[in-house]
Parts: sequence; structure tokens; C-alpha cells
Amino acid sequence: SVLKNRGREPDLAAHFGFVLHWKVIGPFDNTDEKGFDVVYPPETELNAAAEYEGKHGKVAWKDYVIPDPMGTLDFNKALEEEKFVFGYAWAEFESDAEREAQIRIASFNALKVWLNGRLIDEHNVYHGGSEFDQYVIPVTLKKGGNQILVKCGQNNQPQDWAKMWRFSLRVCDDAGGGLPAEGGRE
Repeated sequence: SVLKNRGREPDLAAHFGFVLHWKVIGPFDNTDEKGFDVVYPPETELNAAAEYEGKHGKVAWKDYVIPDPMGTLDFNKALEEEKFVFGYAWAEFESDAEREAQIRIASFNALKVWLNGRLIDEHNVYHGGSEFDQYVIPVTLKKGGNQILVKCGQNNQPQDWAKMWRFSLRVCDDAGGGLPAEGGRE
């Protein structure tokens, strides 16, 4: 590429608007796929210092920086590889202005997405496939900090391809360009 020839690497995360800095917590129980409608504590309060009862005992938030510049948060690496579970990821997106925007997300897993405490999207589908910008959610970002919470679930399908427990999320304009942000992608 032209940038590489000039000794510079393209910043794919910024270009596309992928959020790379998250806090993660889990696992929470999803036995028999019943956890989708269970309201676990992260859905009612975002408290980075809190501990909650998880599937196997106490769980706490931990920082996780996605190493993939294309923004895939892999819960199998961020937490642990397991089945019949839900994990949560929480990020703050700092917007330089109040603006119309889109949250675009892709996942092979069941998920729910909140922005500033309001549920904005949900898909109770397991391993139904995934593609870039699978779900496009129009939102209004407020100036300053915007709290994004994702609940991502894993069922008990035994096939190797069903081990995937991950999502990618980006914040962009309606043309798909990453928005100016402070934090979340540094």
C-alpha cells in the first residue's frame, strides 16, 4: 500500500470506527439458552468495581484491549472458552459532539446492545452466520461519554465452528466512516 511504502501503517480501527478498548465480565449462566432474557447485574448498573455472582462464582470486570485492528472481541480469549454462557463487554465512546451515528455490529452469537442504558438492538440467534456490518443501528450520540454495553451469548452446539463466541462493533457515520472519538480506540 502507499502508506506502507512511506513507512506508515494505516489505522484500520480509526478508519472504520472499531472500538478496541473494553471492560469484560463473565461468564453468566445460559444453560438451555435461558440466559438471553435473564437480567444480569451489568444490565442494570455499570460499576467497574462491582463483583457479581457468575456461573461458577464471583466475577469482576477486567480491562481487555482487542489486538485485532478489525475489532473482533473474542470472549474465548478475553474470558475463557465455555458453552452455555453469556459475557458482557462495556466501552465508553467519547464523542466530540452530539450527532447522529450508527453502531454497526457483527456476531455469530446471540446478543443485546445498549447505548447509555437503553436497549437498542437484540438478536436471539446462535451461529446463524456473520458478515461485516451485519446489524446497523441508528443512534444519537451525546457530546462526551457514551456507554456501550454488549451482552453476547454462547449455546451448547458441539461443532468446531460453533466454538466462536465473539463480536465486532464500530461507531460510524451513515456512510460507514469512523467518527472522531477520544478514547475507546487509542
